[in-house]
Amino acid sequence: MPAEENEAAVVFVDADNTLWETDAVYATAQLDLLSAVEKAVGVVAPTEDRLGFVRSIDQSIAQRHHAGLRYPPKLLVKALALVLKGVPPKTATRRAWQSSDTDQTLSDDAAARIEGAFLSALRTLPALRTGVRNGLVALREAGSVVFIITEGGRDRVLRLARVHGLESLFDRVIEAPKGPRIYLRALRLLRRPANAFMVGDQLDRDIRPAKEAGLKTIYFPGGFRPSWEPNEASVRPDFHIDRFDMVPRIVLAKAV
Repeated sequence: MPAEENEAAVVFVDADNTLWETDAVYATAQLDLLSAVEKAVGVVAPTEDRLGFVRSIDQSIAQRHHAGLRYPPKLLVKALALVLKGVPPKTATRRAWQSSDTDQTLSDDAAARIEGAFLSALRTLPALRTGVRNGLVALREAGSVVFIITEGGRDRVLRLARVHGLESLFDRVIEAPKGPRIYLRALRLLRRPANAFMVGDQLDRDIRPAKEAGLKTIYFPGGFRPSWEPNEASVRPDFHIDRFDMVPRIVLAKAV
């Protein structure tokens, strides 16, 4: 191995839906939002798959909004109100941007109240995913460098890590877009470690850019997959796991 390479393993770990079950919090909040919109417009969604109903509209908006899935929730409230009143989903998504079209279905004040309750529900503490604590402890005991990498806000990740008692089990939280550049930059600063890994639940946002940067990738699928996410066969992660405490076994096996 070249002298300038570092033997310590470096493990980048996604936060939401990799360390903790963010999707479960969203699912509960989205179902409550649907119930609130139904009550406001006096119409019940014509489906047994209530979560699927909400998420079909949610993804339709996200595909059109510059912020993706982080668009203002008020748009979802207004679009759902329109769909419940019989407007086709694609049309409702477009009209949700135009307050003049939606005022007849749901007022801005009512939409704002439902949005506020939704945002409050999202502050619920998500549970850790299976094996996370033991997996991070094993990585720390093995001397691995662990970075949490997120696009969702460094302060929020630090707060959740503290609440779960994980703050001593990683070295740093990096808030940055998950392109190959951020991994390459970090690896240069770490003197090009011979063993570098990325653990994540999203094939397009976590696995693919890490592979492009030359990292070994560990796919830990979560409960929600956007409709636009590629399939696993096309991205080809190096490893597929169903619990986080499988990560140290993979990392340590490659480090031997």
